[in-house]
Amino acid sequence: MTTTKPVNLQPPAPSDDKAETRDDMGKPATQRRSEVRLGREVQARIGQQLRAMYDDVVSQGVPPHIADLVSRLSEQDDGAA
Repeated sequence: MTTTKPVNLQPPAPSDDKAETRDDMGKPATQRRSEVRLGREVQARIGQQLRAMYDDVVSQGVPPHIADLVSRLSEQDDGAA
């Protein structure tokens, strides 16, 4: 007959001498994945595509109903001051 050793399934208790690190969301940080960095050419291409997309949006202008709303809100602010 063989005996088996009991297995501890609980995570180790945090040590008091080392501050617990947390990620951006406030959760305890685990082992981080290695960072992947984009090359300059890839970053430049992404930038070009974003500028092209947003330039098109900016060139469309502000819809008249939004411009009217902003104008009315501005008038209210001026009258309240």
